[in-house]
Amino acid sequence: MVSKKEEIVTVARGLHARHGDAGVSMRNIAGKLGVTPTALYRHYRDKEAVMAAVVAEGFALLVEYLTRSSTPGVLDFMQRFLDFALDEPGLYDIMFLRARRDVRRYPEDFAAHRSPSFDALRTAVEQEMRDGKLRRDNALETTLTIWSHAHGLISMFTLGRFGADAEAFRSIYRSSVRRLYRGVAVPKKRSHR
Repeated sequence: MVSKKEEIVTVARGLHARHGDAGVSMRNIAGKLGVTPTALYRHYRDKEAVMAAVVAEGFALLVEYLTRSSTPGVLDFMQRFLDFALDEPGLYDIMFLRARRDVRRYPEDFAAHRSPSFDALRTAVEQEMRDGKLRRDNALETTLTIWSHAHGLISMFTLGRFGADAEAFRSIYRSSVRRLYRGVAVPKKRSHR
């Protein structure tokens, strides 16, 4: 059975997906639920608290995307990150492109493993360093480099810098992430004949 808090979050997420930030208000949420705005305050103190719950739901979904493979490699991980961003543009927007209270801060929160999505990539980076695929380096900083590169590309796409063709962007993203990956990978040995 769905709780009233879950219903509120679902409605807020839907309003945001259809109308952006301006379409989400306690009044609009209440109208969709057929209750008075005052009834919502029993569950959430304000719109920002509702949107924080939407963000938390978004991060849980992102972790599902990122951990779908039983043997996650860094490049596969980054592809699933792009899949999430393109499948859930509204969530990506409020999770990563909007100022919010209580955001995780680098390096303290990330070093302390307070970000399950960042940690999923960090685990893959650490494994590939142990396997000799990536250069041995500071895993936290290497993860930040890869994560930030992907965010930058996706943000540019979101803002129209690559046009609106998602498939064309997938190709640009894939090439760029692979190029970055080669920069942190252990160089392949050349055979001398």
